[in-house]
Amino acid sequence: METEEIIGIVAVIITVAVLVSASVRDWKDREVPDVHWIVIGSAGLILFLIYSIDLTGFRWEYVLLAAGTAMVLLDILWDKEFNPLLFYLPMALLFIIPLYPNMSENIFIAWASVPVFYLIFVGLYMTNVVRGGADVKCLITLTVMFPIYPHFFGLPLIEIPNLLFSQIFVFSISVLFVAALMTIPLILYFGVRNAKDSGFSKRMFSGYRMKMSEAEGADVWPLEDIVDGETKRIKIPDEEEVEGIYARLKEAGKEDVWVTPMIPFIIMIAAAVAVMVIIGNPLFLIF
Repeated sequence: METEEIIGIVAVIITVAVLVSASVRDWKDREVPDVHWIVIGSAGLILFLIYSIDLTGFRWEYVLLAAGTAMVLLDILWDKEFNPLLFYLPMALLFIIPLYPNMSENIFIAWASVPVFYLIFVGLYMTNVVRGGADVKCLITLTVMFPIYPHFFGLPLIEIPNLLFSQIFVFSISVLFVAALMTIPLILYFGVRNAKDSGFSKRMFSGYRMKMSEAEGADVWPLEDIVDGETKRIKIPDEEEVEGIYARLKEAGKEDVWVTPMIPFIIMIAAAVAVMVIIGNPLFLIF
C-alpha cells in the first residue's frame, strides 16, 4: 500500500470520527464546539505536510505553506479580532511567496486550494449562502484535511479525473454541493405541506406556518417580522434578533408565524463526506 493511500485512510478515519461526534452535538444542541475543527484542521495539516515531503522530499516552501495554513486555522478557530496589516498580510505572503513560482507543480496546486477556498467559504458565510459558523469552519478544515481526494481499496467508485477538475471541484466544495442536494427532500416536504394547507405561493418551498407558542421553543427561524407596523417577510435572522422578532409579532397580536427549521447541516456534511469517500464526486460524471 502506498503512502498516499495510508494517509488517505488515516484522514478519513479521523474525519468520520470527528464528524459523527459533531453531528450528535449539532442534532442535540445546534452548536458544535470548535475542538472538532481543531482536530480535523491540525491533523489535516500534519498529514498533508507528511505526504508532501514523502512525495518530493523536504522543501523550504512547505514550511511557509504550513505556517500560512496554521494562520488560516487560527483565524477561524480563535475568537479574536486580528490586525489586518499584522496578521492577514503576513498570511498572504506565506502563501504567495512559495506558490507563485511553483504553480506548474501539482503538489503546489493542491496547497493553493487552502487559501483559495478559505476565502471562498468565508465569502459564502458573509453573504449568508453558508449559514452556520460551525458549517463554514467544518468546510475550511475539510479543505485542509483533503486538498487532494483520498483514494484507497478501489474507492471512490467514480474515478478521480485529472488535477485540473479535481482542483476546481475540490473535496470540500463538492461536499457542500452534495450536502445541499440532500436538503432537497426537505424542500419538497415544505412544498407538499403548504400546497395541502394553503395552496401555492412564492414562499411555499422555504418553510411553513407554526403557532407562535410552539415556534418560540422550537429549533426554527422566524421568517416574518413587524416592520413599520406591517408584517413583512424577512431573511433568516441572526440568533440575537430572534427574541425581539417574536416579541414584536406577539405585540402585534400574531398567533402564528412563518418559520423555517434550523437544519443540523453538519449531519448533511458528514453524510456527504461518506458519499464522496465511497461513491465519489457526482460532478466528475459530467466533466
